[in-house]
Amino acid sequence: MTKKEQPIVKIFATHTIGSNNYVFENDIFKAVIKKNDSYIPKEYGGINLDINSAYCELTTQYWVWKNIDADYYGFIHYRRFLSFADKKIETNDWGNVIYDYISDDTLERIGVKNEDQVRKIVSKYDIIAPKHVDLEKTEFKSVYDHYKKAPKLHIEDLELMLSIIKKKAPKYYQCAKDYISGNKCYLCNIFVMKKELFDEYNNFLFTILQEFNCERDMSEYSTEAYRTPAHLGERLFGIFYTYIVSLGKYKTCEREMVYFKHTKQQLNLDPSFSENNVPIIFACSEYYAKFCSATIYSLIQNSSSDHNYDIIILCKDYSNNAKSRISSLASNRNNVSIRFYDVGMFFDSYSLYESPTIGIETYYRLVIPEVFNKYDKVLYLDCDLIVEDDVSKLFDIDIGNCFLGAVRDVTFQGNLNGGNDDFIIYYKKFGCKDYKNFFNAGVLIMNTKRIRENYSTRYLLDFAQQGAFKFQDQDLLNILFEGEIFELDYKWNFFGDPDENMYRSWINTFAPKDSYKKYIEARKDFSIIHYAGNEKPWWDPKQQYAEYFWKYFRETPYYEEFLIDRMHDISIFNDNRRDKKVEIKSEPPKGKFLRLLPRGSKRREVAKKIAYFFMGKSKG
Repeated sequence: MTKKEQPIVKIFATHTIGSNNYVFENDIFKAVIKKNDSYIPKEYGGINLDINSAYCELTTQYWVWKNIDADYYGFIHYRRFLSFADKKIETNDWGNVIYDYISDDTLERIGVKNEDQVRKIVSKYDIIAPKHVDLEKTEFKSVYDHYKKAPKLHIEDLELMLSIIKKKAPKYYQCAKDYISGNKCYLCNIFVMKKELFDEYNNFLFTILQEFNCERDMSEYSTEAYRTPAHLGERLFGIFYTYIVSLGKYKTCEREMVYFKHTKQQLNLDPSFSENNVPIIFACSEYYAKFCSATIYSLIQNSSSDHNYDIIILCKDYSNNAKSRISSLASNRNNVSIRFYDVGMFFDSYSLYESPTIGIETYYRLVIPEVFNKYDKVLYLDCDLIVEDDVSKLFDIDIGNCFLGAVRDVTFQGNLNGGNDDFIIYYKKFGCKDYKNFFNAGVLIMNTKRIRENYSTRYLLDFAQQGAFKFQDQDLLNILFEGEIFELDYKWNFFGDPDENMYRSWINTFAPKDSYKKYIEARKDFSIIHYAGNEKPWWDPKQQYAEYFWKYFRETPYYEEFLIDRMHDISIFNDNRRDKKVEIKSEPPKGKFLRLLPRGSKRREVAKKIAYFFMGKSKG
C-alpha cells in the first residue's frame, strides 16, 4: 500500500495557551491550542461550540467533528496517550502505564512516533478504546459507585443523564444501564474510531449533553462540579463503546493508556546575563538542597561586582518551597541569578548504578552540554564544598581546546601508586594510559562546545549504563576525556581531610611526591574546600575544616530547621536507647580498634587493606 492509499488518521490533543506543556505533532497527531478553559481560538476558523468551560476538551472534539475531514478520528490528552507499541506494556490497576516524563524517547517507546505503525494498527479496527479499568480491583463497586464517590460531583446528575438517554436516545438505554451498574470503566474520553462511528458518537454525545444543560441549573456548582458535562462525557463514551461492542459487527480493540506525571517542556537555557556571564551549574536532590545552600551562599558572598553569576541547579521534582529558599540567597544581588532545571526526562529510561552514598544526581552533569547549548563553557560544582574565592577567576582560566579543566585527585593517585592493589586491578581493565592523571569531578570547567561536537547526551548516558563504574560518572569522564584535561591548581578543589589519622590522609601520602607537594601547598591557601568523602561537616561539626561550612550554613534559610531536626533525631535515639536499655560503653570505638588491631601488627595491615577497598568507594 502506498502512502497515498493509507487512511487519513487524525488524533488530537488539547493544550491551553501558556501552559508550556510538551507538544507532540506529526502527520497523525495534532495539537489544538485553546485560548483558555472555554473556547477554541477563533483563528482556527470554522464552527465552534461557543459554550462555557463545562465542556472542557469536548469543545475541541466538537470543533474537529464540524471542521476536519479524515478517515479515522482520535483524541488523547496532553498527558495521556494511547500506546501503539508493538508489544503489550504492563499497566497498573487503573489501566495506566506510568512514565515520569514525556519526551521524544518515551514517546518513541510507546510507538506514537512511528506513523506507519500507528496507521497499520488503527486501520485494523473500527474503534479503539483505552484498556478498561476493572473496578473490582479498586475500592469502587461499579461505574455508578465511582461517580457517586467522586469529590464535588453530584450523583443526581448521572441519574439525570440516564433518564435523558432513555428519552432522547433509547437504543442506547439498555447498554447505558448495564455499563453504569457494571465494573468495567473506560476513562478520559480517549479513543480512535472510523468516521461513520465518530459521527454517530458525536450526535449521541452532544444531544445528551445539550439536553442536560437545559434541564440542570449549575449556577451554584463549584468550579469542579461546573465541569459536570465533561465528566458525563467520559461515561457517555463508555456507554457508546459498550453499545458498539454489543452489536457484534464492528472490530474493536483496547490498548494501554500511558500517563505522564510531568508534562512541562524543558527548553534549552539562555544565559541570564548578556555580558560578563559566569554560568555555574549544580546537581542536587531536594534533600541535599539544605547543604547546597551553604555552597551557593559561600559562592555569592565571595563573588565580585564586576561579573554576573548565572547559577542553575539541575534537579528533579523540587518543591516550590525548596526553590523559594534557595532563590532567597540571591534576593539582594542584582548580578546573581538562580534558576532550576528539571532533568528527569533525560533519565526516565535509564537504570544507572547508584552507590549507597552517591545518588542519581551525580549523572546530571552528563546532560549539561545539551541543556546548555547556548553556552560554550560552564563551571560545574558539587554541592558538598565551600567557596572561599571569586569563582569568576576559575571561569576565566583558558583551558584551550581541552574537554575539561579539573584538579587531579590526589587520593586516586595514592591508591594507584601503591596504596591499594585492588584499585590498580580495577582501572587497568579500562585500558587507560596513565591512571595517575585521573581527576576529581567535583569542580570542572566544561568545554561544552567541544563536548557537544564529539558526544551526544544519549551516548554519554548509554556509556554510563553499560559500564560497571566504581566511581560512576567520574570514571566515565576520566576514561572518555583522557589526555585532554587541563590541569587546574589544587587550590580549586582541595579535599578537606576530616581527620589527619583517617584513610584519606594516609592514602594521600602514596601519591607521587610532586602531586603531594602541590596538595599540601593548597592546604595553606585554598579557594574551594571539598568535603569529598562520606564524612560531612554537617554530621560532625568537630571535623577538620568544618568551621568553613558552618560559617555560611548558619546564614541560610535551612539552618534552624536542620538544628531542630538533629535535636529530634538525637531525642529519638536516646528514647530508643532507654527503651532497649542499651548499655553505654565508656571505651569509644576507636579505642577498641587500637586494642584489637595495634599499630604495626600483621592483623592491622590485613584489616586496612580490606577497609581501604570499601572506604575508597566514596568519591567526592
